[in-house]
Amino acid sequence: MSNTEALQWAAEADDSLARNEILTDDEIIRTVTAEDNDDDDDVTPVKISHSEAVAALNTSLQRAEEQNFEAHKIMLLRRLRDR
Repeated sequence: MSNTEALQWAAEADDSLARNEILTDDEIIRTVTAEDNDDDDDVTPVKISHSEAVAALNTSLQRAEEQNFEAHKIMLLRRLRDR
């Protein structure tokens, strides 16, 4: 990297920092928490029966076996289905 390129990169970095708002730790936490709360309003829980859940796990298990998933992943699906 030439000196000219390095100076240009540094100037762009300074401009970028000047445009960004500096937040305290508490402000960051409040911002993230507020965003998380907004997402919860959009989700509507769907209730499914036990038999539908088992059928879905059986289908997933069959697909995993056909696609030669790793053994530990297949075992996890089996344990979930058996519960």
